[in-house]
Amino acid sequence: MQQAEQLKQDLDYVVGAVRRHDRSAGVPSIYFMWAAIIAVGWALPDFAPQLAAPFWVLFGIGGGLVSIWLAARDTKHSGSVDQAHGRRHGLHWLVTGAAFLVCWLPVMRGAPIETAVGNFMLVAAISYALAGVHLERPLLWTGLLMLAAYVVLTMFAWPYTWTATGLLVAIALAWAGFSSQRSRSPVHPE
Repeated sequence: MQQAEQLKQDLDYVVGAVRRHDRSAGVPSIYFMWAAIIAVGWALPDFAPQLAAPFWVLFGIGGGLVSIWLAARDTKHSGSVDQAHGRRHGLHWLVTGAAFLVCWLPVMRGAPIETAVGNFMLVAAISYALAGVHLERPLLWTGLLMLAAYVVLTMFAWPYTWTATGLLVAIALAWAGFSSQRSRSPVHPE
């Protein structure tokens, strides 16, 4: 029994070492879930701003917890456990969540809510772009798209910037999900 566990840990280490040379394409179901959440959630400031905060409290936290469950399920399904990779993901998104909470500080000191809302987009942009650099490449393009939207939002304040950005980000995440799904397909050459 102990030898079997040791063999499994050795194989997990080898698989993890091989996978570190390949950048992870991510879990498709997580991309699709966040595409739906962002498409709805980012349209709310334009159409129903009073619902935006409750929506993000519910779906931001809930989506994070479901993402953890989907990632764990995907890891179990793949048959290998790369704990270091999982810790990097967990720490990255935990810091992102903390940064989102810190965005509320100016509002608590009396600044207009628009300040915090713009900061949310900036934090999301940086977090997604850095996740693309260090964790999953498709998130880089999504983060850069959010960064461009932040510039438009703060410099030009065009109407429906949130809705347009949410839809573009949702499309980018769905594309990443389909790309990830395709890379996992057994008929797709690796």
